[in-house]
Amino acid sequence: MTNIIETVINEEKSSYKCYDLLKNLLYNNEEFRNIVISGMKEGKVYGFPNEFWEMIKNQNIRGISSFDDVFKDGANIGYCTVAAKQLSYSFDNCFICGGVLPILAGTENCPDGSHTWIVYNQSVIDTSLMLVIDEQYSKKLGYIEENRYDPNVDPIYVATKDWTNDTGIKKANT
Repeated sequence: MTNIIETVINEEKSSYKCYDLLKNLLYNNEEFRNIVISGMKEGKVYGFPNEFWEMIKNQNIRGISSFDDVFKDGANIGYCTVAAKQLSYSFDNCFICGGVLPILAGTENCPDGSHTWIVYNQSVIDTSLMLVIDEQYSKKLGYIEENRYDPNVDPIYVATKDWTNDTGIKKANT
């Protein structure tokens, strides 16, 4: 069990509460654990890469000191729509998807399994589970997509995305 957790959890972020849901499911749900292990062996499932953590670190965000703090405090769990939308600003040509992930039903802030995630380059990016999953493989984990939204058609989203990724603002605030 320790090997799988060490593989999907960023070593430098291992104390972050953002991983609590993933750890709980890996320890307590054998079916989920087996699907994740199989997906990892096939190269279809992996934890957030360092590239994502850099994106998170470099975002400008309103209302809190850093987007990284959301994950450090575990505020991503149960707030998938907010976390997915915020992270989506770091990707070009992504989609924000909503639907159901039955494995989440009954977990913190998710009584019915309703869920939101990002699809980018044929991968599901799940800010609650802290996993990147091949889009086709995600069906084995039970993802049921009910809607898919291209946020880049919204001029407000695009303006917010530009502000979020403006490196000049970050430099001015440091």
